[in-house]
Amino acid sequence: MIRQWSMCTTEEIGAMDKEHSLVIIPIGATEQHGSHLPVGTDSIILDNLLNTFMKECDFPDNQVLITPLLPVGKSMEHMDFPGTLSFSTRTFYSMLDDLCESIRCHGFTKVLLMNSHGGNTDLLNVLSRDLRIKHDMEVFVFDWWFTSFWNDILEQVQQSGDYGVFHACELETSLMLVFCPEAVDMSKAVDEFPDIQLTANPHVTLKGPVTPGWKTKDVSHHGVIGAPTLATVEKGEIFIRYAVQKLHAMLTQVIQTNYKS
Repeated sequence: MIRQWSMCTTEEIGAMDKEHSLVIIPIGATEQHGSHLPVGTDSIILDNLLNTFMKECDFPDNQVLITPLLPVGKSMEHMDFPGTLSFSTRTFYSMLDDLCESIRCHGFTKVLLMNSHGGNTDLLNVLSRDLRIKHDMEVFVFDWWFTSFWNDILEQVQQSGDYGVFHACELETSLMLVFCPEAVDMSKAVDEFPDIQLTANPHVTLKGPVTPGWKTKDVSHHGVIGAPTLATVEKGEIFIRYAVQKLHAMLTQVIQTNYKS
């Protein structure tokens, strides 16, 4: 069963079998996405994808609870662009720590931090280990930007080259054309890629092995990293179908994994 935490009563949450439960904390962002997408893009995509997932999937033998989505994350790299909201590292860390402490207090022992903004990734990975130790919980981090989550479908669908899918890009714009088309202005979409100095070197690139500590203005004039002009509704629908199936397989494995000693 999949339910939204906020739609359950206190009695329902209290009666749940905590040994067969997974709590998902969706983590988005509010930050600039070029001139063609709204600042809430990361949160809009994650929220809509989870709503679609809830309608199409189920876990009959387990309870999956989805907490309210956190619409602001760690987005300091985008602060040169108007509209970006961000927590500091310390605030964001403390907020998630407090939230997980509340969840643990009610008896749940397995949490998945589901992240849709690359700027949150490093902190979530550090935090997961601290939460494991401090709250005696199993903590998993799912990030779709710096993992292989989208790779299989991108190999089939992506038309842009390397760095074509990064920020306000072919992928995100295609998803938004399906989830929130009224907020997308394709007439303002521009393709932009980081300087070759940070993409073509054998060692120092945005993807490593040596990564610079960059802010968005260092790599993009318009706030875009990728090729949004190649986005289409058709691609967005393909991405969504793929993501729902992939999420079901992924969450099934998370539920089956019990690593805590």
